[in-house]
Amino acid sequence: MPARRGAPDFLRVRAAMYNVILMSTDYLRESYDVIIVGAGPAGLKCAERLGGSSYRVLVIERKDVIGPKVCAGGLTGLNRLLEVHIEKALSFRTQEVVLNGRRYYVDLKNSLQTIDRQDLGNFQLGLLRRFENLTIVTGTDVKEIGGSHITIKRDKKISFGFLVGADGANSLVRKHLGLRNKIYIGVHYYIPAVVERPVWLLDTELLGTSYVWIFPHRTFTSAGVFFNPRRISAEKAISALNTLLDEYGIDYKGAKLEGAPVNCLYRGVKFGNIFLAGDAAGFASAATGEGIPYALTSGEDVARHLLDNSYDFDNIKRILKHKRRQERILSAFDTFRAYQPLLFRILVSLMKRPAFQEYFGV
Repeated sequence: MPARRGAPDFLRVRAAMYNVILMSTDYLRESYDVIIVGAGPAGLKCAERLGGSSYRVLVIERKDVIGPKVCAGGLTGLNRLLEVHIEKALSFRTQEVVLNGRRYYVDLKNSLQTIDRQDLGNFQLGLLRRFENLTIVTGTDVKEIGGSHITIKRDKKISFGFLVGADGANSLVRKHLGLRNKIYIGVHYYIPAVVERPVWLLDTELLGTSYVWIFPHRTFTSAGVFFNPRRISAEKAISALNTLLDEYGIDYKGAKLEGAPVNCLYRGVKFGNIFLAGDAAGFASAATGEGIPYALTSGEDVARHLLDNSYDFDNIKRILKHKRRQERILSAFDTFRAYQPLLFRILVSLMKRPAFQEYFGV
């Protein structure tokens, strides 16, 4: 979007560079047709789909920089809506599974891609530059939500026709709707060395149904643990992460340890003129922690419904089938704890079959 008349030079320069991004909230309109809270994959995908439409769209991001987040950065076969440039992502047809010390190799029907969240954010922003009906502001918290307006800093109120909550696991929009969360935790190290392939480390004694991941990226490796804090403490999960990385031979000494919540409780996407997408809607899988394809799909479908209210969220319905299948399997594994080693061996064996990969959603 071009800088507005009378805007200071720094704003003109910023707007010229990024086209849709403004640095100051002083130049925002008093009302927008659609306000999207959160500029993660879901929010940016929703904005992209609305780009070029008759809607005036505002995207508000609380962080100063769009993109960075604690995330393994995996794009599985569930992703149908984003093709990333080869220089921005790595692609793998084989992944390694280490189950209770034994190694297995699984060839994938659909390649697993890994992408740094900063690169993903920049890539998605690049897709928005051509749309003049989009405005994005960063470094701005939404303080309050009303029935038809939001309040930001300096008590500035902005009215909306539709509000899209794409503001993550601790979503303010979700809280406004009175919905509870089911929080899982992801903790990981950024490691400067790059490993050969994606690795999943499963140890039923140390972690139960939780798991450790080792995902290579272009310039680093993400190595972390995804766990349910109601079943295992953070202290125990991190201890297991360190133990399993030591056994695998990954040097994480000196690497920064970071964590983030993941909301896995889905309770719907449409609530009158308010919508939820991505983690704010609880789309992430409790079994795998996967969230990016769900975020992209839900952001796309919310926008499609806004453009045509006869559209009935068909892509969301498709992807929810995989989430529910995965979580039913997880529930069975958690119920029959004594049989977890056997159940995981069966699961790994099934994962080698392309038909099961399609069913499971990888």
